Amino acid sequence: MAATFEYNEDNGAATGSPAKGTTRNTAVTQQNWKNIDDVASSYASYPVSAGANSYPKYQFGKFSGTFNQISSGLWAHTAGALQSGISLYGGVGSTYATPSTAAVSGLTDISSITAIGSGATVLFSTTGPEAASPSATLSAAGYSQYLITQIRTTGSAPAGDNGNVTTTLRYNEN
Repeated sequence: MAATFEYNEDNGAATGSPAKGTTRNTAVTQQNWKNIDDVASSYASYPVSAGANSYPKYQFGKFSGTFNQISSGLWAHTAGALQSGISLYGGVGSTYATPSTAAVSGLTDISSITAIGSGATVLFSTTGPEAASPSATLSAAGYSQYLITQIRTTGSAPAGDNGNVTTTLRYNEN
């Protein structure tokens, strides 16, 4: 049998210890950066103004089904170019903070396309992306760490849609 994979996303105020979002959305199929912290609202209704930042996205992988092991997690911005004045920042981690439009500390500029083989290391846990001690392998249903992204713009960012950007989570399954 093979593992079943889906993207999930945490939103809302940080709650619990370790912290996670008050809302956990399952089966997320998009990564629309916008001026609101949710999954469902249209990005066209909540645009990011030139000179501002989007709310961050705290997405993560969820693994279920029957499998022996998930390992060798890597994550990167693998396709799609951003327009001038727009940058994509990202990082992998187990720390959730209440989302706001302030620049999330610890993220790096990942605007340039990166081959997935050179992506950031992603660890796993059976308890959630917020787990304090994730490991390199997963042998039962579980989660990847948070794959955190945020759009940051300058005053010269053009109005309208930016186009498509792809981030990729790669892992081995055996």
